[in-house]
Amino acid sequence: MRKVIFILLFLCCILSLSGCIGDNGAVPERTVTFANVTEVIDGDTFVISSGEKVRLIGVDTPERGEPYYEEARQYMVDNVLGMTVGLESDVSDTDRYGRLLRYVWLNDTMVNNELVLLGLAYSKAYEPDTYYQEQLDSSETLARGMGVGLWSASSFGEGGLVTISYLDAGRHIGQEVRVEGTVVTTSRNDGNGIIFLNFHDPYEGYFTVVIWSDDWDRFPQSPEVYYYGEHVMVTGKVVEYKGSPEIVVQAPSEIKILSDG
Repeated sequence: MRKVIFILLFLCCILSLSGCIGDNGAVPERTVTFANVTEVIDGDTFVISSGEKVRLIGVDTPERGEPYYEEARQYMVDNVLGMTVGLESDVSDTDRYGRLLRYVWLNDTMVNNELVLLGLAYSKAYEPDTYYQEQLDSSETLARGMGVGLWSASSFGEGGLVTISYLDAGRHIGQEVRVEGTVVTTSRNDGNGIIFLNFHDPYEGYFTVVIWSDDWDRFPQSPEVYYYGEHVMVTGKVVEYKGSPEIVVQAPSEIKILSDG
């Protein structure tokens, strides 16, 4: 009898501890609700029957006019419009625009992840809502390796554009080209709101990629970290600034990583 009582007390103690983790180690409660999708706005935003807008967590799809914008939006129209979906929350309930931040489930498929796997969205972490970010990052790596969607050759404007070495960029001022090279140094100036990706050290007089702060949030992570050391293909118009050739990049679709080193 004593043994039974001891076991019961032991189990009660474990259950009590499991539900009373200290505040500094607590995992926020996660909830899933269900709603009907009534309107698709773009590849990562839609409207539900309550009239609220839902923004998919952890991903970023192309903006209007960018490669694969229409494909990402059409995926949402074909797969979630008119459907009842599961909406799983993370830490934040809404973003600064009042949109619900959710992982979206269609049966057993996470729509956020499916978009990344198909190359229709970039994996992008928005702190503190990163519960599935490792999975999304892995899916992007897989999509990039397969060369699908945003990572395919067709998304980089290859139609007739010449591919040149970064060393030859200065000979193509004013031309739309594809420039190939390795990012050897980077710098970020928060005061001026500009990031430089340099292809030569020293960088003076050599090809550089410029990314203005208005576009930083469109990249999977801070560009000076994401592209450092990567062998890339940059598509755009070469301009001259203080004697050096450069291309201003506004979106990830304009700079493709060709290898992991």
